[in-house]
Amino acid sequence: MKKNYDNFTNIGSLLEALAEALNLLNPDVKQYHEQVAYIACVIAKEMGFDHSHILMSLYAATLHDVGDIVWDNPNNVSINIKMGSRLTAIRGSRMLQDLPGYSGISEIIRYCQDRWILISNLLDREGQVDNESIKVAAVVHLAIWISKQLNDDEPVLNQAAGICEKAEKWAGMEFMPEAVEALLRIKSNEYVWMNAMYNPAALKNYTGNIRVISLEETVRLTTLMSRIIDFRSPFTAMHSAGVAASARKLAEIAGMTDEECMMMEIAGNLHDVGKIKVPKSILEKPGRLTDEEFNVIKEHAYFTKLILEQIDGFDQIAAWAGNHHEKLNGRGYPFHYDASQLDLGSRIMAVADIFSAITEERPYRKPMSREMAMKIMHENVEFGAISEEIVQLLEDHYDEVDEVRDRLSKEAGKRYFDSLESA
Repeated sequence: MKKNYDNFTNIGSLLEALAEALNLLNPDVKQYHEQVAYIACVIAKEMGFDHSHILMSLYAATLHDVGDIVWDNPNNVSINIKMGSRLTAIRGSRMLQDLPGYSGISEIIRYCQDRWILISNLLDREGQVDNESIKVAAVVHLAIWISKQLNDDEPVLNQAAGICEKAEKWAGMEFMPEAVEALLRIKSNEYVWMNAMYNPAALKNYTGNIRVISLEETVRLTTLMSRIIDFRSPFTAMHSAGVAASARKLAEIAGMTDEECMMMEIAGNLHDVGKIKVPKSILEKPGRLTDEEFNVIKEHAYFTKLILEQIDGFDQIAAWAGNHHEKLNGRGYPFHYDASQLDLGSRIMAVADIFSAITEERPYRKPMSREMAMKIMHENVEFGAISEEIVQLLEDHYDEVDEVRDRLSKEAGKRYFDSLESA
C-alpha cells in the first residue's frame, strides 16, 4: 500500500516522543513533562479555552524546561524542576523563537515561570505580549507547580485538598485567579488526579490526535528536536544539522525519492536524540574515553531507535537513525548488524555521521581539511566499516555536500552561542 505522505504522522506522537527524550535527562523526572502537559490541558479546558489554545498549553507545558538542556550538571535538572528557573525559561524561549510556527510557544515559555502578579501587568499593553499567551503561560505555571507538589509515595487523592488549598491561598499573587478557580471546580474529580499521577498520557482524551501533519511539516518540526539534542553542549551544537544536511544531499545524489530524501533529513535531525541521556562530562571529554564511559555512549543509538519507533509513521526513520553506528563488518553498535542488514539509508547515515563529525568545528579542534577528511573516510572503507559506494559519491560531489553541511551546521552553532549570550 502506498504511504500517504500528506498524512505522515501527528504532532501528538512527536510530542510524546519529545517528552520521553527530555525525561531521559534524569530518572527522577520520569513522566514529569507528560504530567505537566496533562494538568495544563485539563485546566485550560475547564477554563473554556478553545482547541487551539488547549494545544498551545500542551506544547508549552511539554517544552517549558527545554532550557535545562544546557545545564552543566545533569543532576541540576531535577533540582531546577523543584526550584523553577527564569533563566531556563529565557533560554528555552530563545531556542524556539525563530522556528516557524513556534513563536507563540516561545512567548508562552518565556513567561511560564513568572508569578501572576508580574505577568498580569503585561495584559492589554499594546505591542507587547498577546493576552492569550499570557493566560496560557499562567495555566502552565500553575500546572508546573501542581506537578512539583505531587508526591509519588503518598496516595494522590490524599494530596488533592492540600494542593488546592495552597493554590487558593496564593491566587492573585503567584497564580492567575481564573486558573485557580478552574482547579477548584475539578478538585473532586478523582480521575483527574489519578490520571495526573499514574497515567498522564490520558491527555489524549483532551486533545484527540491533535493534528495530522505532512512529511514536509515533519521535517520542519524535527528541527526543533534536533536543537534540543544539540543544545546539550558546545561540542554538539551543530552536529545534527550537519548530519541532516549531509544525509539528505547524499540521498539525493544516490537517487532516492524526494520523500525518502526528506525522511533521511529527519533521521539526521534525530539520530542523536538518545544522547540526551549521556552526561555532559562524557560528551565534552576531550581525551580518550574509558571503557566504562564508552559503554554509556553506546547506549545513545539504542535509545534513539527506541524513542523514534514510538512515533507514528517513523519505522523507517527510526531504523536509519538508530543504525548510524552500525558497520558493514558487523562490528558496530549497539545491534551489530552487518552488510546484509544495512540498507541504503542506513549506509548513507553512517557516512554522513562520520563526515559531519570530522569536518565541523569543535571547541577543541579545527575542522579537517578535504584531504584529511577523505583520508579518514577511505580508511573506514578499508576497515570494512562504511560503504565504498557512498564514500565515492561523497568524494565525487564533495563541494556540493560540504557546502550545505557547512552552511547549516554553522547556522546551528551560531544559534546556540547567541542563545547563551543573550540569556
